[in-house]
Amino acid sequence: MIEVSAETIERVEALLAGVPKGAERALSNAMNRGLSKMKTGAAKKVREVYAVQSSAINEATNTRIQKASTGNLAGYIHFSGCKIPLYKFKVTPKAPGTKKQVTAAVKKGGGTAFENAFIAQMKSGHFGVFERETSKRLPVEEKMGLAMAQMVGNLNVMTELEKEAQKTVNERIVHEIDRLLNGYGG
Repeated sequence: MIEVSAETIERVEALLAGVPKGAERALSNAMNRGLSKMKTGAAKKVREVYAVQSSAINEATNTRIQKASTGNLAGYIHFSGCKIPLYKFKVTPKAPGTKKQVTAAVKKGGGTAFENAFIAQMKSGHFGVFERETSKRLPVEEKMGLAMAQMVGNLNVMTELEKEAQKTVNERIVHEIDRLLNGYGG
């Protein structure tokens, strides 16, 4: 969670007392920049912890930002989407039909062997890690990894994102004060 201390708010209000809605504008602009930084840094931080392809993150994730405004200084980022297929993480072998045992790692530095799993390409062209539900030929089930929301929810990822966003907000508050005092920003 990104927070602005009461002292900072009072200091901003005192410095921008002569500017109409100056404190609200400075704080909302700084918060929005922090949210933007958090959104762009999320995929990068996730890839530092998880062995997932960046293209898979982009395909499977919907990200929505509720920006802060002068009337409501709270904002948030909402990550949603479906689980990413296990094949989009670190999987060996990558080619179907090799008859080798499938191993997969969702987190970097980890790995699990799947006894009955295999790599296959569907008629649609989709590659995946599949496993038979029974000893019969069908049905097969595709193995899935995690969704972006689950990966961002990792304590290490979230802590790093919050640190960077908080640093950005603190820097931007100073910048926004200077900008408004110099007559910029409407």
